[in-house]
Amino acid sequence: MGLLENGITFINFDETYLAQHKLHNYLHDDLDFRQMKHVNLYCEEDSLQSLMKQLDKRIQKGITFIGSGNYHYVTFILLKEIKKPFTLVLFDNHPDIGLDNKPHENLLSCGSWVSFALKEIPLLQRAVIIGPTTITSNFSTDHRVVIFPFDGRHDYSIKSVLSVIHTSNVYISIDKDVLNTTDAATNWDQGIMDLTRLNRFLEAILIAKKAEGIDICGEVPINPTNILLPNYQTMIYKNEKANLQILQTCLKMSHLQNKGA
Repeated sequence: MGLLENGITFINFDETYLAQHKLHNYLHDDLDFRQMKHVNLYCEEDSLQSLMKQLDKRIQKGITFIGSGNYHYVTFILLKEIKKPFTLVLFDNHPDIGLDNKPHENLLSCGSWVSFALKEIPLLQRAVIIGPTTITSNFSTDHRVVIFPFDGRHDYSIKSVLSVIHTSNVYISIDKDVLNTTDAATNWDQGIMDLTRLNRFLEAILIAKKAEGIDICGEVPINPTNILLPNYQTMIYKNEKANLQILQTCLKMSHLQNKGA
């Protein structure tokens, strides 16, 4: 089991990762999308096609850092690359399912990409969403969606999460807004999960399942005008620390599985 693909790729829609120097010490590829238009929050069709073409060329497909949660819809593109039946395991304070009665949800967005994936990717068998604080378990009428809401009243075991993942293969997507404000700083409202708990879930899934890929988002958008401000420096430090711990968990489990094989 473990991570099937190798390598790390940073997708740069802004300067966020350029400021995370320790994270950049890991061997990686950089993709520069800073000049791309019509991609913030919503992705228009011409930009979507451009992103798909450029992402298809990347070599390092194991772990992908996407940037701000504004661009979480990139996961939809990455899911389309998978060639076997799989389960999406999403750690997020928002289900990103969208609402059918909103006309603008016909456009791929950071808030609707899971719905797009369920509709357009036949190999996607189920979406298991872990961590929303304002969503109930029966939020979606789609039987392929299983939600583990975190409201402070429930304590889900790793066994209970694994019990609803019926495929051998998974794809793991992590939005750091699932974490409490002590462990991460994002531009969206945040959940209550702590980083230790997240890493425990991650370890267990990587032991039990074959991961087609892993992506991480949830950065605070950074640009040259705010990158040196003290409060932004604090947020950069906090997010880099979380990114490093998540990355180390992924690499550790991948190394152990490859060694065992």
